[in-house]
Amino acid sequence: MVSLETLKEYGFKTINEYYEYILKSLVNGQHKQAKTLAEALSTAQKVDAIEYLEDYVSKVASECKTLILNAI
Repeated sequence: MVSLETLKEYGFKTINEYYEYILKSLVNGQHKQAKTLAEALSTAQKVDAIEYLEDYVSKVASECKTLILNAI
């Protein structure tokens, strides 16, 4: 389980920042780090992370599409 103390160690204020860190680790090619971070989550946090990241990625992709379409 990722505790409040763990979040503070990373300089995060919310668990959502931790979830985003896992995603950014993958994007940056740091798969081992992302796996280690994900394994530290409790089962409930893993479920929450999946839901949060699906929404997060969807919003970022939509924003990116809008930027590209506006650039045409």
